[in-house]
Amino acid sequence: MIFQNSQIDVSLLPSIDDIHYQRLAPAHVKVKYISNAIFFFIMLAGIIFMRFQPVVSEHPRLNNGLLIFWLVWLLISFLLTKMSYDIEGYALREKDIVHIKGVITRKQTAIPFNRVQHCEIKAGPIQRYFDLKTLEVYTAGGHSSDLRIAGLKGEDAQVLKNFIIKTTGQVSYDEEE
Repeated sequence: MIFQNSQIDVSLLPSIDDIHYQRLAPAHVKVKYISNAIFFFIMLAGIIFMRFQPVVSEHPRLNNGLLIFWLVWLLISFLLTKMSYDIEGYALREKDIVHIKGVITRKQTAIPFNRVQHCEIKAGPIQRYFDLKTLEVYTAGGHSSDLRIAGLKGEDAQVLKNFIIKTTGQVSYDEEE
């Protein structure tokens, strides 16, 4: 047997940039805003508590600096949340699922169906209020998910999970019941 390893012309390969991504549910940006607001409210409570500490109260510039830092971080966080929602999406293709996210650092993840071990649907309390779910896809060799798509409508997450399970030939406990 003769070993062959032919070179592939990269210009003939399909581009991942030509993919049409499905957008996440509009309520997903609300969930992220609420989560940010909770985080920044707790942070503000800590800053207010620190104002009454002797070390901080003796230095008004430090006091004002903390508040300015908090306000700038809050505004940047909310701006990045909106920009992130405008970019993030997923595409279900014949042989894989692709997810794109990131404002500052763009990340495209493609998981071939033949590598999928299992998938899960999760939802936190704020997500449940808006009927949103997170689809997590696991491949071999890890204890954490390799692909995590948050902000899916409840029924869309279930459809995606069922499609992936059917495509990978796994048994779904949801279908057996």
